Amino acid sequence: MRILVVSDTHGDYRSLATVLGLLGRSVQALLHLGDGSGDVVAAARCGVPMPPAYGVRGNVDNDVSMPLLRTFEAEGRLVLAAHGHRYPLGEDVSCLVRAARDAGAKGFFFGHTHVPDHQERGGITILNPGSLSRPRGPWGPSFAIVEASASSAFLDVKFFELLGTPANPLLRAIRFQSR
Repeated sequence: MRILVVSDTHGDYRSLATVLGLLGRSVQALLHLGDGSGDVVAAARCGVPMPPAYGVRGNVDNDVSMPLLRTFEAEGRLVLAAHGHRYPLGEDVSCLVRAARDAGAKGFFFGHTHVPDHQERGGITILNPGSLSRPRGPWGPSFAIVEASASSAFLDVKFFELLGTPANPLLRAIRFQSR
């Protein structure tokens, strides 16, 4: 199972539509981690391939029907998803590791910081895809692809930057040291 994980689109549904136009047929799910979760519907109106979509509410989302925390199953592995604004992150993600462990989850995916991050902590995958519209840090607009295979105990995480122009979009792999 391949999952497209995005966050913090902040009304920039066109960037999401661009990524879906490039990858929508190759993923089995779209997970939006808040602050622009309504952009999924707007991107779908662009006629791009749209996998089943799931989302959570961020601190600037108004749709109260959208959950603040969602559980998501990826090939038999439970993953927690939240925007992240209700967790005391600071410089540490230990609260996310604890929440995942308490729920029996193998991962915790979050947004809010606009900075891509991937950490493996005691068998738990912590992932932030960054932002597709307002990136912070050394990378441009970013997202993640998570592959869950029944033959592996791990979630395989790859990050990409969206470069180029709307007429000629390019993807570049982001490589950084996992902590």
